Amino acid sequence: MSHVDLERSPSRAPADVVPSLALLMAGAMLTAGYANRWGAPLFGWIAPVPFLLYARRVQGRGWWALFAAVTAGSLAQTVKVVTDPISPLVILPFGLTAALGTFVAIGVWRVIFRRRGEVAALYAFPAATALKEWALLEHTELGMWGTYAAGQVDSLELLQLASLAGVPGIGFLMAWVGSAIALVLGAPGAMRYRAHVAAAAVALLAANLWGGVRVHTVSRGPTVAVGAVTTSLGLTASGLPSAAELAENEDALFRRTELAAERGARVVVWNEAATLVPPAEEARLVDRGREHARRLGVDLVLAYGTIESESPLLLGNRYAWISSEGEVLETYEKHHPVPGEPSIRGDAPLRALDRPWGRSAGAICYDYDFPAMAREHARLGVGLVAVPASDWLGIDPYHTQFTRIRAIEGGFSVVRPVRDATSAAYDPYGRLRGAMSAWEDGEHVMVAAVPVERVETVYAGVGDWPLVVLCVVILAGCVSHRGRLRGRRVGDASDGQARRVCGVLREDGGLDRA
Repeated sequence: MSHVDLERSPSRAPADVVPSLALLMAGAMLTAGYANRWGAPLFGWIAPVPFLLYARRVQGRGWWALFAAVTAGSLAQTVKVVTDPISPLVILPFGLTAALGTFVAIGVWRVIFRRRGEVAALYAFPAATALKEWALLEHTELGMWGTYAAGQVDSLELLQLASLAGVPGIGFLMAWVGSAIALVLGAPGAMRYRAHVAAAAVALLAANLWGGVRVHTVSRGPTVAVGAVTTSLGLTASGLPSAAELAENEDALFRRTELAAERGARVVVWNEAATLVPPAEEARLVDRGREHARRLGVDLVLAYGTIESESPLLLGNRYAWISSEGEVLETYEKHHPVPGEPSIRGDAPLRALDRPWGRSAGAICYDYDFPAMAREHARLGVGLVAVPASDWLGIDPYHTQFTRIRAIEGGFSVVRPVRDATSAAYDPYGRLRGAMSAWEDGEHVMVAAVPVERVETVYAGVGDWPLVVLCVVILAGCVSHRGRLRGRRVGDASDGQARRVCGVLREDGGLDRA
């Protein structure tokens, strides 16, 4: 039989595994289920497996089916964040961008698989995935959303890997494991590749064992008591709160500041845009904060918004860091407004403030979805970062949990007071030092003691570039790999397991029945 005959004369196989359509459905469901609300972290490890099994055989129009399944899974994962007052339209830029990145990574795997074989493809997928996640984090406004680490915010041992290789390093490991599972399930004579599969298993085991040791590190050195003060008042579907509501809310915030100070807090942080004022009233609000900070003997991170325009709505989203002597040390504006958010983007260089307990800095909410902010704070040598924030039910509590990854990457403590979600404080290992839910009756005040001595991390020192270079080298090595994929042609025995489906793909992307 000729070379062409081998490629165009598919052999029939017993219908002993799930149909190709089921692989697409399984991949979409696992993608939808591994992150955001109601997420199952285990799904993240196996989410790419059905797509990779499908991609072993896909041709022609079958690629459109694969893209549709990847997109459906990403959009379904993202739509879970939609609760009042968020519009469902928010899912489109997030879900589509994540889907495109995943589809490209699968496409890279497929090209390497067809041209260079099983072993090269095994390593190509994690390399492509890590590069995809690095691009999302550094070159889009997607931030953490759509990364594998976003579905692992409770896996503290695994998250310690961020101190070495950041979020893309976690993505590399998870994609490597998924790629190895797909090889075992889809390749003929998979035992031939046992050394490579074992390498992925050993890496998984080593990462978790090392993380388990690291997460039990005893914290030493000084601590400071931080207070998180929150309010439930904010923008509504009908627009701005009334002047009377804002005045009552402002008084409540200062009463809660006093309560935090009475409970021992030396730093008190308000949630993002905790109150709103016209520009003409900004100086009055800050002066009131200065008087309270001086009288109470606390540093006050007074987060507020200035109403620059009501139609269309435009806000100055900032905080004033006021010292215990009543001096305004820094006025900071949010650097990363969420797409569609009516906040003016700030661009001032990040600063570190030397305080009696140690070096401190701040950011606002979505800013800390981006590792570059944490790397810069680590470069400045800070031991405590205050992150005023405002969320909603659909992203509670895991958006706050994203900041534990920044704490691990940068080796510092983080306090994040949040409107309409869970406030929390984390130490440099991402360990929880205090939490407060917005949905429970309470005083809207949390006080927790956190370490303020920085923990040096590899990631803070070198950033993403070593992993990026490694992934580029891996892909270049895969492209130049001379090993042949035995029977990579459609009719060969190497595709036997991939073809043992109730429905198998024809060369034109249609469906043959076995």
